Amino acid sequence: MKITGGLALRISGLCLIIKFCCLMTFFFLLITAGTGSADTITVDGNGGADYTSIQEAVGNAISGDTIFVYPGTYEENVNVNKGVTIRSYSGNPDDTIIRAANSMNDVFYVTGNNVSISGFQISGADIDEYGEDKAGIYLEGSNRTVISGNNISSNSFGIFILESSHNSVFDNNVSKCRIGIFLWNSSNNKLNNNILNLNNHEGILLYEFCNNNELSNNTENRAGSGIGLEFFCNNNTLVNNTASNNLLGILLRKSNHNSLIDNSANSNEGSGITLDDSSNNVLFNNTANSNTYSGIFLIGSSDNKLDSNNASNNPGYGINVNNSSRNNVLVNNVANSNGKEDIIFADPENNTIKGPVEDVPFPGFALAVAVVLLASLIFGRKMRGKSGKITQMRKSKKHKKE
Repeated sequence: MKITGGLALRISGLCLIIKFCCLMTFFFLLITAGTGSADTITVDGNGGADYTSIQEAVGNAISGDTIFVYPGTYEENVNVNKGVTIRSYSGNPDDTIIRAANSMNDVFYVTGNNVSISGFQISGADIDEYGEDKAGIYLEGSNRTVISGNNISSNSFGIFILESSHNSVFDNNVSKCRIGIFLWNSSNNKLNNNILNLNNHEGILLYEFCNNNELSNNTENRAGSGIGLEFFCNNNTLVNNTASNNLLGILLRKSNHNSLIDNSANSNEGSGITLDDSSNNVLFNNTANSNTYSGIFLIGSSDNKLDSNNASNNPGYGINVNNSSRNNVLVNNVANSNGKEDIIFADPENNTIKGPVEDVPFPGFALAVAVVLLASLIFGRKMRGKSGKITQMRKSKKHKKE
């Protein structure tokens, strides 16, 4: 048979395609030959599993592996530098307990990305020889990590997240720590459905340049401050959180453009919601009742909008706009049955009120001075108490980096 020129070209092209496909298949097999699929690893301190310690399992795992820990008590400090899932086999924190073998180290120290830690009771991290606070779970430079379903108690910090982003912290119980959940220079994280009790300083603290975080459905009781955003923590959203029976309920200090929506800050010793030198925040449909000093307290804070909040039954003031707070807008707020005044402006200049309240009293010079002095005492005490802690945090960061 005579092969024409056109047919020869088609046969030659087909041969090239076949050669190309074979070559690509060879390279694919070569690349994947040394790559194992995600594995499941087991840990049992009593034997009978792959390993007897969590650290040993992490050391022998690769990213993507899942480590199941059988019930028991493990005394360990675990370093996690790869993207593994570590979970209790039972899913019950009460029967799978991780205690710090060395109280001067974190129980879990996480530097890997895409880590998951869930289902444990975690305790025993205290302070090291440098005075550095240690955590039940410490994330440093860790992204897309999940911390869920743990009972974390009796640590210096419960959960400490430093310079980390896009992490999720949910369904944890954190108690009896100096700070329950602490974010420092960490953005785009989600804190949801956590319960915090009996933490000495803050239940939840966002400190220095924590932006675009979401806090929702968290319940906090009996701390110094229930929820605090301090020093340049901007564009965060707080929705449906509860902060009760604290010194202060929710505190914003030098933090702007945040949204507080549907939160409850009741029965606190100071004020329910406090804005200190914070501007352009929105408070919508929050409840701040039965707080000893004020329901909502603005001090040196301007250009905020307070809309449809309820600040009633406070022995002091309902809504207290004080000390050089200007250009704030109050719309449709409810403030009834407060001990001194329902709504009060120490500096009425350029503040606007809209809604059912008929009169907005100006307290006069003497009362204004008294209120400012009381505010100075409240915040002075808190700042004095915190100054040593912030110094210690800065030392802590230095030693962590080392």
